[in-house]
Amino acid sequence: MDPITKLFSYLNKEKSSSTYYVLTKYVLNNIKLLPTLSISDFASKNFVSKATITRFVHFLGFDDYLSFKNYFYQMENNSKLSFLKMNNEEIKLIQDNPETYLEQYSNQIIDSIKDARESIKIDEMDKLISNVMAAKKVAFLGYSDSQIIAKDIQLALLIVGKDVVVAESSTKLKDILDSFDENDLIVILSNYGTFFKIYSSFYEQLLASPIPLTLITQNYTSMDLFRFKQTIYLTSKRQLSVGNYPMRLFSEVFVRRAMFNFSNEKL
Repeated sequence: MDPITKLFSYLNKEKSSSTYYVLTKYVLNNIKLLPTLSISDFASKNFVSKATITRFVHFLGFDDYLSFKNYFYQMENNSKLSFLKMNNEEIKLIQDNPETYLEQYSNQIIDSIKDARESIKIDEMDKLISNVMAAKKVAFLGYSDSQIIAKDIQLALLIVGKDVVVAESSTKLKDILDSFDENDLIVILSNYGTFFKIYSSFYEQLLASPIPLTLITQNYTSMDLFRFKQTIYLTSKRQLSVGNYPMRLFSEVFVRRAMFNFSNEKL
């Protein structure tokens, strides 16, 4: 679960009197201020100790307070155009001619799915399924929407008898580093490389480990420089404006292929 999702989840579920609720409210109401605050400032403004702030940022999935600050610095410096993956021309179009925008955006989604259909190789998918089934322990890792897809894969694989984990916290990421070895497998779902920016410290440690790695991505070619056992490209080019549709298509076919071709179930 990405930090913002976790903050909203806590806000929506927990008592308003809890310490973490108070800290959550402060974070959501002061995103612009957070990158400038020292841990001492953050603690004093909320009448808690620095140790409490450290536990809170770990709870959100960060390695340390600096990572926490950097995350909100990036969020503050990303415009809403970047967040929505829209340019100025598209903003003007949705304001002045939403029907045309709807048609154009729909066509972009259709084109991205067609691209994924041509780019995804079934033999590579089957190779990944075989590697997942053969590995002693398996983790699927992602950020934001990709993490949601990873959890869907987790549930589907359980149906065919394969137990995999999806890390949703820094504690779990550390546990994976400590407990996985060369007989295991980590599958990273990252369309554009955001996972590696958010979890850079974890990834550096991962590269130094013997754990086999697989990457599923939208043509993030700079990742070729790193040591992946297998890289699955979902599209022939980056489909920046449409987000996770190619990844979702891959996951839907992947789990169906695993269920009906790599399990003991027979029709």
